[in-house]
Amino acid sequence: MNQAQIHLALNHFPIGGSILALIFLVWGLLRKKDDIKFAAVALIIICGAAALPVYFTGEGAEDVVEHKPLVTEDVIKPHEEAAEAALIVFEISALMAIAWIVANKKKSKHDKSIYYALIALMTVTSGLMANTAHLGGQIRHDELRAATNNSAPTAVTEHEENEANEK
Repeated sequence: MNQAQIHLALNHFPIGGSILALIFLVWGLLRKKDDIKFAAVALIIICGAAALPVYFTGEGAEDVVEHKPLVTEDVIKPHEEAAEAALIVFEISALMAIAWIVANKKKSKHDKSIYYALIALMTVTSGLMANTAHLGGQIRHDELRAATNNSAPTAVTEHEENEANEK
């Protein structure tokens, strides 16, 4: 298994997990159920940990695709930058999730404020993860680029490519 395969296999965990954890965080708050809250923070910690190998296999994944048609640094760089920001915020979220567990277990008066901050931070994390996923999808799916950027290159048909090579 190469780094691109690992990158693609694992990237769904931090993306979907961040959104699911946010849903659980809000659900736990609304239902006032600690078991739901603990499930949410556990999911944040697990998916935050999963985000690390996803991020660190990104360079190897780039090595696999950078020579493919229509894959350029202009398409890869925004994904890399978005991934770095998303990783940093996700890891801060995971640390805050651990802080909430500690505060909750100690019956600290700060556990509610940490929990509210965690909801806000996971809202940002989920948005950053979704953006990173969208930019990553554009690397190999040029139809996504064309849908969001009129100046992006479009797919070249085999016929057009043969004509260009003949000239």
